[in-house]
Amino acid sequence: MEDLLSLAENTPFLLLTVLAVILLLFLLLIMQSIRINRLRKSLNRLLSGTNGANLEEGMHRLFDELDDVKKRQADQQFLLNRLSQRIAGQCGNVGIVRYNAFEDIGNDLSFSLAIIDDSQNGVVVTSIFSRMESRVYAKPIEQGNSPYHLSEEEQTAIRKAMNQMAGTPS
Repeated sequence: MEDLLSLAENTPFLLLTVLAVILLLFLLLIMQSIRINRLRKSLNRLLSGTNGANLEEGMHRLFDELDDVKKRQADQQFLLNRLSQRIAGQCGNVGIVRYNAFEDIGNDLSFSLAIIDDSQNGVVVTSIFSRMESRVYAKPIEQGNSPYHLSEEEQTAIRKAMNQMAGTPS
C-alpha cells in the first residue's frame, strides 16, 4: 500500500517528465521534417533542369560525348603513331661537306652530300668538279656504312648527318 501511496505522490512528476520528453521528441520531429523538405526541394531542383531535361539525361549525354572523345583520341593516337613511323623513315638528316678536289681549282666547288633517315639508311652523293668536267657519284648507305669505298669527305658528310640526327649541331 505504501507503494501505491508513493506512486500517487510521484504521478504528477512522472507525468510532467513524460510530457517534456514527448514535447522534445515532437520538436525534433518538426526539425527533421523541415530538413527533409529542404533536401527534397534541393533534389528536385537538381534533378530537373531549366529546359525540362533532368540530370540523368544530361549525364547520359555527357557519357555519350565522352565516348566520342575517347574514340577520336584513339583514332588520333593511331594516326600520330603512323606519322611518327613515316617520319622516322624519311631521309631528313643531311650533312654536306664542300671541298677542293684538285689543288689548281679553288672555291670549294666539289661536295659530298649525305642524306639519311633515323635508321642510318640513305645515300651519299658526291660531285667532283674539275676544269674539264664534273662527275657525280651516288652511294647507298645502310646502317651508317656503304658497300662501296667511301672517301674521307663522304665519311665526314655521313658523320655530320648522324650528328644532326642525334641533335648535335653539325
